[in-house]
Amino acid sequence: MTKKLYHENVYLKEFTADILSILEKEGKYHVILDQSAFYPEGGGQPHDQGWIEDSEVEYVYEENHQIYHVVNIPPEKLIHAKCKIDWKRRFDHMQQHLGQHILSSAFDKLFDAATVGFHLGTEYITIDITLGNITKQQIEKAEYLSNQVIWNNLHVKQLYPDPETLKALPLRKQPKVTENIRIVEIDQVDYSPCGGTHPSQTGEVGIIKIRRWEKIRDTTRIEFVCGNRALKDYTWKNDQINTLSNLFSVKDQDTQIAVEKMYSENQTMKKDLKSMHDQLMVYEAKALYDQAEVSKTVRIIHRVFEQRDFGELRQLAAKIVSNPNVVVLFGTKDNEKAQIVLSRSSEININMNELFKEISPLINGKGGGNPQTAQGGGNEVSNLGSSLLAAQNIIMKRYLA
Repeated sequence: MTKKLYHENVYLKEFTADILSILEKEGKYHVILDQSAFYPEGGGQPHDQGWIEDSEVEYVYEENHQIYHVVNIPPEKLIHAKCKIDWKRRFDHMQQHLGQHILSSAFDKLFDAATVGFHLGTEYITIDITLGNITKQQIEKAEYLSNQVIWNNLHVKQLYPDPETLKALPLRKQPKVTENIRIVEIDQVDYSPCGGTHPSQTGEVGIIKIRRWEKIRDTTRIEFVCGNRALKDYTWKNDQINTLSNLFSVKDQDTQIAVEKMYSENQTMKKDLKSMHDQLMVYEAKALYDQAEVSKTVRIIHRVFEQRDFGELRQLAAKIVSNPNVVVLFGTKDNEKAQIVLSRSSEININMNELFKEISPLINGKGGGNPQTAQGGGNEVSNLGSSLLAAQNIIMKRYLA
């Protein structure tokens, strides 16, 4: 079995090892070393990355007590091969993982809430706790206690207790294995079975910041960041607050008030604008209706618009055909697309869906509807006007002749 150097010295960044074997699987090479400081994926903690000589280690996993290091190119040197951990990645995982222990312990101590799920992602960490409903005050208490543990810079130990000693320890959760049980102790504050890597002092976590939380069935998912991730999270948020406070010419503490005020004013303006827009559409509908040519008591409105919003065009057509004895043939276009809406008053016996199917090939169009209203679009923009003219001619000759 591979000797696990990461349990002997979590700060070991470089080491030498002998390559015992190299297995090729699906174009990748799985390297077994006699000893390794590379942490394999497991227990919620992602795998380490790094190098074996010049071969980049992309993935590390453990199987049958052997640790496999997956590389694209097999190392040439088999004896005393130089190995190097991607320390930035490893230390980030150490900060986040110990932060999870600390935060889980805080929820357990304060609210008797156990951690039943843990995920260490590339940007955030989440834990699922057995607390269905949680308040902002409870979140703040757990966060405060967690950071006190960090700033007290408590010692972190790894224990391999015998069965009798294990029974006497106040474990926060029970181990999932029955042999070689490893307990991570935070200076009598927390005892948790874990095979991951953690700093030797809580102060190295730096800070824990809870970002958000959500209820998931009978549990609550807590999203948080630790250490350097927390610093990055604070940096972009601080940049945004400063930008907004400068835009509104207010103090950074007053940014939320300024944004809420602007949002409220914007909502009022949107309502006023919609009201005025609706009134204008009523006037436009009346003007088009009054100006329409009449054939045997039926008014036909045939119009092509440039870059008119299609949803707005449908509303305009609906307002017009609420009047009696009127047919609307509308089209709108931009550089890439032509769109058509055909509609009629309820008492006119013209199947607009069938009419649309008849003219839509002219614009290479697709769409449909019902006997009263049909709509669709196509990419033959230059034929939009002729397609509507064709629809008008069909109506005049077939239905109104």
